[in-house]
Amino acid sequence: MDFRALHKRLPMHVQSPDVSRYASENYTVFDFETTTFNNGLAVYRENSTVMVAWYNGPGHPRPGMHVSWGGEFDHAQLVEDVESADFVVAHNSKFDLQWLHRCGSKIHELLVWDTQLAEYVLGGNRWQWGALSLERCAKRRAWEGKDSVVSKMIKRGIPTQDIPKQWLERYCVQDVHLTNRLFRSQLSYINAKKPRLMPIVYTRCLVAPVLGMMEFTGMYLDPSKVVERAAELERSYGELQQKMETFTGGINTASTKQLAEFLYTTLRFKEPTDRRGKPDRTTSGKPKTDISTVLSLEAKNAKQRKFLELYGELNAVHTELTKYLRKFSDCCNDAGGRLVAQFNQTNTQTHRLSSNGLDYRAQFQNFPRAYKPFFRSRHEGWLIGECDGAQLEFRVAAHLGRDGKAISDIVDEVDVHSFTAKTLTDAGQPTDRQGAKAHTFKPLFGGRSGTEAEQTYYREFRNKYTGISDTQDRWITTVLEKGHLETEWGLQFYWPDTRMDRSGYVTNTTSICNYPVQSFATAEIIPVGLVYFWHAAKAANLELMVVNSIHDSIICEIPPNELEAFHELSKYALIEVPYWYLDLMYGVSFTAPLGAGVSIGPNWADEQSKKSEKTYNATPAMYLHGG
Repeated sequence: MDFRALHKRLPMHVQSPDVSRYASENYTVFDFETTTFNNGLAVYRENSTVMVAWYNGPGHPRPGMHVSWGGEFDHAQLVEDVESADFVVAHNSKFDLQWLHRCGSKIHELLVWDTQLAEYVLGGNRWQWGALSLERCAKRRAWEGKDSVVSKMIKRGIPTQDIPKQWLERYCVQDVHLTNRLFRSQLSYINAKKPRLMPIVYTRCLVAPVLGMMEFTGMYLDPSKVVERAAELERSYGELQQKMETFTGGINTASTKQLAEFLYTTLRFKEPTDRRGKPDRTTSGKPKTDISTVLSLEAKNAKQRKFLELYGELNAVHTELTKYLRKFSDCCNDAGGRLVAQFNQTNTQTHRLSSNGLDYRAQFQNFPRAYKPFFRSRHEGWLIGECDGAQLEFRVAAHLGRDGKAISDIVDEVDVHSFTAKTLTDAGQPTDRQGAKAHTFKPLFGGRSGTEAEQTYYREFRNKYTGISDTQDRWITTVLEKGHLETEWGLQFYWPDTRMDRSGYVTNTTSICNYPVQSFATAEIIPVGLVYFWHAAKAANLELMVVNSIHDSIICEIPPNELEAFHELSKYALIEVPYWYLDLMYGVSFTAPLGAGVSIGPNWADEQSKKSEKTYNATPAMYLHGG
């Protein structure tokens, strides 16, 4: 399938990105007030809209402020106003866009200005999490903040539907006015002072609706695997509890008092000590019995060793049950097997995506490998496909360092991991190719210390790829002099506390070497690829579903007849699109070859269960075009 030919079927703001669209006065600012079950996520059916307020800009066919109360689908006028605007504005737009989707709007066709994302871009690596709330954004500009009475009621956990109607309406309208004011301020400031940041804001905002739709989709858990593993663990937990009860004589190990007495009096474990050699106790002066303390105790006889072994096993099974399996079981019973990642665009200093989990949500970014086989397609006979940017951070580093040797090695498909393994082995640390992977790209993140063999490898890497190492040194020098670094695409990262000690070690070396590489790879290239992957699949009327994105990968459920299309779509989104998008929007001519790794299997599992795996490589000249 030729996805280049389908490019013109994408929404206009995706097909032809243009920051000048934000100059229009025909826009809509909106804010939803909802019930707060399950953290207020719109993907849960039991949640509902309490009210919504929106402001149409002076160029809109229906200018001015509007308010709607009632049920979740009682907002036809809002949908009409939003879809007749040139773009929409919201703070933390993904949340409000999901509610707009439930009202019947085609949110993927909307161009967005997210005031939270814009503030995040303006801050570089200085502002995340609570610092990006609408109230904090207002305070930084010395503006009057939100209604304190209603804010306090919400912080105390009072349901929005129980707040007096006139108070909630005033609060919501204030939010809309404040968001509009913040938008105008950000737009004016970026245009006047930081025009290079405008494409970055545009890119971040392109991603938000796609993430919102992905959250609705979620990943599917195989109920049979969950039931089987849960039953196995419950049985093991019961047996281990019985063994522990027998071993301890029936004490309650959940009681800190009983456990402390058993540990330090009965078993005669030596209490941990602090730097002064005194017992390291709690603030109230009691012996510590937390899990990490207990498992760190030094066993000096068979009985002590037996207890630690039994306690460790019991804790491991309990953690697995409570953190995963019981929640998995609830998910299968109550949410139809759908586990959802809540994607966060503003929670990392490098600007890459993160995710968090609660209830039926999962923190997929660091998901245990053991559970990956639990995830399969919700459709019988479909497969799970994963595509990623092949060795993307190395390729980005090669580009940023204009490193001819690194680029030629990529073109020639030199196995970097084998180079790592040989260097470590020659230096006295025998390592196979698989074991070398953990070390290969540590130099990209300022790796300098470790075993003698590892240090030898780091030196060899720097000597081999001098363009990369010289660029890292230049970044470090710049930060020492200025306290910040501006990337090739205009994003600024700040390290005001960077110092060099007497031994020549520079503080923050790891993050200084890491942020520009990781940010470009997983905050610019991959999100752009994700946006075009999702939109192109829809334009081609493919049935495949984008269900997750982790670091540099995109994960899909795929019908068997669309496997070839998945391969072509992966090349289009992760190789072709980034070349012209970076050139068009950022003014960056990416010099290194980009690659895409594709793997397909019956479930989201480890390497052994994959049915097929392939890597594609391409030089810039092969794919540069006008979009």
